Amino acid sequence: MTGRVPPPRGFGPHACLAFTLLILAAGKVTSRRPEPYYGRLIGRLTQYAHGIRGTVYAVDENTVYVRGFAYDGTGPDAYFWVGDTPQPSPEGILVPYPEDYVTRDPPILMSHSNSDILLKLPGGKRLRDIKWLSVWCRRFTVNFGDVFIPPGLDPPRPRVLPEFKRLAHGLRSGNISVLDAKTFYIPNLHYDGAGPDAYFWVGNGSDPSPYGTKVPNEMGSLHPLRGYQGEDIEIQLPGKLTAYDIDWLAVWCVEYRHNFGHVFIPKDLDVPPALGQTKITGKRTPSKNGTVYKLQNIIKLRTTTAKPRWLSFDWFSGF
Repeated sequence: MTGRVPPPRGFGPHACLAFTLLILAAGKVTSRRPEPYYGRLIGRLTQYAHGIRGTVYAVDENTVYVRGFAYDGTGPDAYFWVGDTPQPSPEGILVPYPEDYVTRDPPILMSHSNSDILLKLPGGKRLRDIKWLSVWCRRFTVNFGDVFIPPGLDPPRPRVLPEFKRLAHGLRSGNISVLDAKTFYIPNLHYDGAGPDAYFWVGNGSDPSPYGTKVPNEMGSLHPLRGYQGEDIEIQLPGKLTAYDIDWLAVWCVEYRHNFGHVFIPKDLDVPPALGQTKITGKRTPSKNGTVYKLQNIIKLRTTTAKPRWLSFDWFSGF
């Protein structure tokens, strides 16, 4: 007769329970992104001159993040520089920093001691199109420091989710996308605006519940939601909250504890970190009918079954 295998000596019921809870807790922690998260590691800048230092990450397929960047600023004509030659060379392309410079020509790279720098590859270039990032002096064709892009690097990408589940008040949308760890893109949003105390709402659990957090609307407001008539909007999670911390996004009425519709957030997200590369550019301008919203953006999305596609939108909507 086969009996039960006794637990190890000194490993009683309470210890078993504690050990089980420890395993579950460890599994929960390891299933989430480590904090802070900067994207896919590319490597450290190799220094050749002028005190170059920094760690480089792939934020998405056309954005890199240089953490802890240092440079003494004494090069006469130095810039961030990328290219596809075997080694950094004059055949590279200048990467402007800052990106929103106001002068006629991109500014020469200034001194930095421990700066965190976000670089957008110019001309629609993607990381797969280049082999290296360098700090390069054009006047003397000198490489001050570089890092090489690992072959086969797969940077984080936006994730396309299903549409809002349609439960009440005419709520519906197109497929919702997680653009980065804090930003959701909701296309073709419809909602009748009749809920007395409705908000974008996020939280944890198998279904939306009162134990959630309000998310500001596309204008950054926490006022109850207005009606939407087929508009494309972007919303950003508040504070330190990220898409890795939540199980669902809903439109929820706080007063009546009513779920108008929701979408679940998958556990296997691998979206770009939120480092400021995704900007909500909604603007209010007066019109005869009240308020007009204008949003201009270009977003690259990838589904799990299709090749990348470009979405370009420029919309106006009043209420």
